[in-house]
Amino acid sequence: MKIYTKTGDNGMTSLFNMERVYKDNILIDLLGDIDELNSYLGIIKDTRMLPHIQVWLFDLGTIIANPNKKYNFDINLEFTKTLEYEIDNMNDSLSKLTNFILPSGYIHLSRAIARRCERKLVEAKKNNYDHIDDNCVVFMNRLSDYLFILARYENKNNDVIYKKSDILTPV
Repeated sequence: MKIYTKTGDNGMTSLFNMERVYKDNILIDLLGDIDELNSYLGIIKDTRMLPHIQVWLFDLGTIIANPNKKYNFDINLEFTKTLEYEIDNMNDSLSKLTNFILPSGYIHLSRAIARRCERKLVEAKKNNYDHIDDNCVVFMNRLSDYLFILARYENKNNDVIYKKSDILTPV
């Protein structure tokens, strides 16, 4: 099989149901962001959950790319609850957070991309892509929470606290 088909040379691609759409379609844009997130997750050395999460992101892509709604996503929120369990376990060993922290590293970058994916999931749903069920948004929201706590956990409570600088002056 050749890697190039030339069918996308005119700026269009196919969804799972073979419907042709422009590459700037919200669904294709969202799939690209999920691919970006998945690629960054591959850099992070967290063997507990990230290999599973990467598979779940591919599964999420199956939902997004298929407007004919062949599947539901995390129907009983089982996988989302797994993330919550992991969040709670890591968070129990962290100091209480009372300030914003400065993001650093691939985990925080992945969290920011997950938030972008969540925003685009909501945008797609608002644009009548009803094949994307609510659990997709819930999962992505919880995934960004997981990545935030994972970043703090991996930083071993060495978070850099945000402090307002002198660049701001009162009005």
